[in-house]
Amino acid sequence: MAYSLQRSTSRVAAVSIVLAMAVIGTAASGQALRPVRAVYELQLNEARDSAGIEAANGSLVVELIEDCAGYIFNQAFISRISASQGPDILGDMQASVWESRDGRTLRFNLVNRINGKVIEREQGKAGLRDGQGGHAIWQLPQARELTLPKGTVFPISHNREVLARAMAGSRGFEIPLFDGSNEAGYYHAAVFIGERLSGPAKGKLSPTDQPRWPIRLAYFHFKNQLGVPEFEVGYTLYGNGVVDSLTLDYPEFGLLGRLVELDYLDQPDCQ
Repeated sequence: MAYSLQRSTSRVAAVSIVLAMAVIGTAASGQALRPVRAVYELQLNEARDSAGIEAANGSLVVELIEDCAGYIFNQAFISRISASQGPDILGDMQASVWESRDGRTLRFNLVNRINGKVIEREQGKAGLRDGQGGHAIWQLPQARELTLPKGTVFPISHNREVLARAMAGSRGFEIPLFDGSNEAGYYHAAVFIGERLSGPAKGKLSPTDQPRWPIRLAYFHFKNQLGVPEFEVGYTLYGNGVVDSLTLDYPEFGLLGRLVELDYLDQPDCQ
């Protein structure tokens, strides 16, 4: 059970970190990314069935570093899960993803530990061709190649699309998403965009001068024929890209996250 829970948690983290990074720029800047470091405090969602989970908490830390060729995500997800049976599960997932500015090249690394023991390593790269899909290659956990379908996007490009669609008044879309997951291969990501929210924002770090929308995403394994998502992620998206009020829903339990630290970093001079 320990492996199942933390493996599930790490994969949701790897995707949801990208969604919870507060780095997408405003419409005026053309959804240009802004370097940032954001920290989210996580706790068990007691409003849903937790399947034997008595307590869960942790922190989600994301850092976006920009250079003139692309963007680097440094990501960390630290968690403690207490089940009704067995010892606590201490999880430590560290990941780094580089995506080119044009969204056509991705490199990824991930190390996942449970109680100090490495249970998973992923390393590889992927490329996309205009209008022709693409190709992914893993060096770890074992050599593997996978064809990516036409329309596939990488994580940063996906975030740009979510914000652009929300600003345009869209209520949702579906798209193939590749983030480097060896187990998933790639996901069919279904994005649901609610109506623009009104009234004052609740988060202490939430922008008070920005529009905001409720977002819900469901991730389906590309071979999934059952119509049941592998996991779901919800959040409030602000017009400057800041994300807060996270809900991370795993098969076994759910987590709630709130933004507790937000620091903007320097941008490179690429003139």
